[in-house]
Formats: sequence, C-alpha cells, structure tokens
Amino acid sequence: MKKMILAFAFLLLTAALTISNSTLLNGMTTIEIAHKLPILLMPADFTFFIRPIIFVFLAYWIFKFHSNDSISTKRIVLFMIACLANSVWFPLWHFGYFGWACLSTLVAALSLYGLYRTYPAKQNRWGHRIPVALLFSWTIVSFVVNVNYLIVWDEWNRLGLSSVLWTIINLTILAAVALHFSYHHRDWVISTVFIWVFFGILLNIQFEELFVTLSTLFLIVIMILGIFMFSPSAPSKKNIEETSF
Repeated sequence: MKKMILAFAFLLLTAALTISNSTLLNGMTTIEIAHKLPILLMPADFTFFIRPIIFVFLAYWIFKFHSNDSISTKRIVLFMIACLANSVWFPLWHFGYFGWACLSTLVAALSLYGLYRTYPAKQNRWGHRIPVALLFSWTIVSFVVNVNYLIVWDEWNRLGLSSVLWTIINLTILAAVALHFSYHHRDWVISTVFIWVFFGILLNIQFEELFVTLSTLFLIVIMILGIFMFSPSAPSKKNIEETSF
C-alpha cells in the first residue's frame, strides 16, 4: 500500500513534467518560457536532460523502498509533499505566477531536505539516499533560478548590485551548499548535479561574461576538489545506524 502511494505521487510528477514539455499549458514549453528573459544564471537547454535521469533513479528508489521501518511513514509524507509542490509548479510557471512558483519550489526543497535527513548522515546508497539527493539538488537549483527569474520579471534592482555580481553571489552560495553536503554528509551527488548545472550556465552565456565565466570555472574546481577531499569512506557500523536530524 505504501509503495502504491509513492508510485501515485511519482506518476503525478511524471505527468506534470510530460505535459510541461508540450504546449498544452498556455501554448509554451517550460524551456521556452525560461528563455523569455535574459537570466545569466539560466543553464543551457541540455542541462534539463538530467530530469529523466533523476526520474529513473526515483523509480528505482520506490522499487527498493522499505515500508516496514518506523521512519517509512515520515518519508512517504515528505515525498508526497515534494511531488505535489513540484507538480503544482508547472501550471504556476506556465501561466505566469512566478512568485507562487518560487514558493512551491521552496516547499518542495524543504520537504526533500527533510526526506534527505531521514537517511544516515554519511551513507550513500543507490536505493536509498542517492535518488533523493538527486531530486533535492535539482530542486535547489530550480528554486535559485526561479528567484532570479522573478527578480528580472519584477524589475527589482538586486539591492543595487549589477547582474554580473548578483550572479556570482548566487553561484558562490550554491557552491557553498555543495561543499556543506560534501563535508558534513560525504555526499558527492549534490556537488555533481551543481557542477553539471554550472557547465550548463557556462555554455548558455557562451563564455561572453568574463567575470561570471572565471568565477564559475573556479567554483567548479572547488566543488570537484571537495568531492575528492571529502569522498565517503567505507561506511562503519556507526554510520549505518546513525541518522542525523
């Protein structure tokens, strides 16, 4: 029964993503709307190909889901909230409710963070935390990009900062988040997704913004070093049993 609930939430999100790639919602695809405004933080179109990959691993996560432990109900509720929030995002985005779209992405990110923290702090497994980390990291990126899109849409002055400096600050914050999870959770997945997105940003701006290009390349190197410096060792019994909340 619990797996059926997870499968329903997953299918709802899959259907929303499929519809968004067509012109059924307001006559435009998700990516076409993204290109309506000049956003330096917007990654290239190929970056979004990671979404089907994430969905494959989520399907595997549902298949391997263990519903006989005490924490399973909490995981189901958090995953359902995340899927519902992400599904609601698509119509909000397509019909121009960008503020509400940011809010729905934030709810999804917080729910996935809660789900992420139900797993042992330094244990990466394909049927456990890794699929959650994939969706969580992509949702973080989506939230940051959504916020930047909303800022340009509402013509906010970004606290008086130039678009270049504002973008560099955003990229630095994302890199800091990746390093946090690399160090405290021995998680290489989040850094990998961020590196993929950063490369997409580089190709989207076509290396024309010098300071953004150099900053992005520098942060990519830092995240790669973080993956190797804080690479997970063989999990001990303590790590297997310990769950961080």
